[in-house]
Amino acid sequence: MLRPYQQSLKSEIYAAWASGARSVMGVMPTGAGKTTVFTDIMRENVGMSVAIAHRSELISQMSLALARNGMQHRIIGQSATASDCRAIHLPELNRNYVSPHARCAAAGVQTLIGRDPNEPMFKETTLVVIDEGHHCLKDNAWGKAAAMFPNARILTVTATPGRTDGKGLGRHADGIVDVMVMGPTMRSLITDGYLTDYRLICPPSDLDLSDVPISAGGDFSPIPLAKAVHR
Repeated sequence: MLRPYQQSLKSEIYAAWASGARSVMGVMPTGAGKTTVFTDIMRENVGMSVAIAHRSELISQMSLALARNGMQHRIIGQSATASDCRAIHLPELNRNYVSPHARCAAAGVQTLIGRDPNEPMFKETTLVVIDEGHHCLKDNAWGKAAAMFPNARILTVTATPGRTDGKGLGRHADGIVDVMVMGPTMRSLITDGYLTDYRLICPPSDLDLSDVPISAGGDFSPIPLAKAVHR
């Protein structure tokens, strides 16, 4: 059962689709339950659906959330990832919800864009969910994956709807989003007792990042960052 703020965000997402938006971004803070919301939307979806992430750990999290909703699903990714997903279902749910014939799927973005775009799955899918949606631009792997599903509504979810490289997430700019729906703030969730409060501890640092470039994904480039840290 969704919490009230989760149900509110879900309703606003449906309203955005109903108003004509094809691609909607849902924003909620870390810990607010974005995965819970989008798996509930997938549960209600008529037709095939796929949730996309870029790391095996996130695919496993999505798989467990789908399993908690009683949803059988395929894993489109490395065989080791599928094995990990099956393994995490058993301790909590006493059964495995991974099925190669399910109409719902959890997918790795790189595996997905390596598939034949003429596979029937791509035209038959009616809902695509992209986790960590702030990565999604028209011309990167995420945008290419979304473009493979011509008949699907799209939902991207994120806690941080912005990019450090300055590129836009909207369809009018570099991204694919038509409408952004904002959930509650972290402070309001703390005040209402859904999240614990925090303390910020920031010791002095001589780390110089002035010569560390930003990668195409919007993060610090790993190798120059490592050199700066060791320096």
